[in-house]
Amino acid sequence: MKFLAVIDGAGVYGSILHYALVIAFVGSAFIIFLYLWKIKRLDMDEEPKYQMMKEDEREKEGEKR
Repeated sequence: MKFLAVIDGAGVYGSILHYALVIAFVGSAFIIFLYLWKIKRLDMDEEPKYQMMKEDEREKEGEKR
């Protein structure tokens, strides 16, 4: 518990903690991106958008009736 009291946000330990967390989050996002890219599951196509637009049109037609 005493160790946590020593870490301050503006000091050296706070800076190290900040950069460690930034590297951890960015690194994990990059690893997930590479994994999804390797298995070709990035899903950057437009098909889901068109499918949702069709569903919205069907719902609006159902409300008008």
